[in-house]
Amino acid sequence: MKSSFALFVATCLTLAMVSAPVAAESMASPKKVAGMANMWGETPTPHFHTSGKPISAARGEQVFVDHCALCHGLHGKGDGPRSAFFQPGVQYIADLSQAAVLKGRDVEALKSIREGLQRFPEPAYVMPQFKYILSEEEIRSAFAYVKTLPALSARH
Repeated sequence: MKSSFALFVATCLTLAMVSAPVAAESMASPKKVAGMANMWGETPTPHFHTSGKPISAARGEQVFVDHCALCHGLHGKGDGPRSAFFQPGVQYIADLSQAAVLKGRDVEALKSIREGLQRFPEPAYVMPQFKYILSEEEIRSAFAYVKTLPALSARH
């Protein structure tokens, strides 16, 4: 029993000594990491391609349904399925169907969509950084659609 424990401890110490340089190497700067190839030898690139189409709320509706409704809900009321997992009093999803929520905050809202919302220490993001998921025209189209939500809500 003592010899198997000693073997276990020796193995753990050896692994710790071998993995330390590898761990230090993997903590490279973000710029270095962005230029590194993945395990298949490919350099990461965005998966989207700009279409060159003009920004439109109609196209933004599909982007919103595909990427935003999971949290924000189909009508932007903050009642999407994922909202059930938010901590009451700590986390919330804004009701985008209320005009006052976005009034005069276009720049801030677009930045939040691009950069995500970080309300906890890194790497925890409440809202993802869509700049890695959507093209700029998709982000702006989704925002154009979001700006129509208060008018759509008033009709229902």
